[in-house]
Amino acid sequence: MRKITFLITSLLMISMSLKAQSYANAFTGNLGIVQDGIGGLFSYNYFLDRHDFIDAGVLLTAANFKYVDGIKIPYNDFTLNLGYSKNVFWNYKNTFNVNIGAGGVFGYETVNKGDKELKNGAIIRSEPGFIYGAYIGIDLDYAITDQYSITLRANEYYHANSDLGEFMPFLGLGFRYYAN
Repeated sequence: MRKITFLITSLLMISMSLKAQSYANAFTGNLGIVQDGIGGLFSYNYFLDRHDFIDAGVLLTAANFKYVDGIKIPYNDFTLNLGYSKNVFWNYKNTFNVNIGAGGVFGYETVNKGDKELKNGAIIRSEPGFIYGAYIGIDLDYAITDQYSITLRANEYYHANSDLGEFMPFLGLGFRYYAN
């Protein structure tokens, strides 16, 4: 009888510890501003432990570069981001978290919707094409419930081969959904 009790107790403890160590996946959407325009960052988070995660996302931007004589040149970036996010702060109830993240980025950039000529007759020498680089950012997460939280995300993107400039900031407010 003792062996059966010990076996049942051991199995219960093991199953409870396995449940406690199951990590969640999350989906995040942030809408916000980029330099000279707006952007949206949509990402999937794969948690490695309770706080740290691998972040895979898509950034879409719509902006206007301010040229001379009030002419605005529209440009868009469509990038894929893959990085790692490390938790640097959490409160004792785990309702507020601060993560620092970094990773690689690659995508596609278009300028003036592919049109080479501006309204004033100037010619754009920039070609639409692939861009690549890196990003670093901070993610503030405030839990509303066990499955939903509000996020504030600030990233700085470095595009090594962009025709419009190497650095592009993003600041966005959004929601995160934790799926088990």
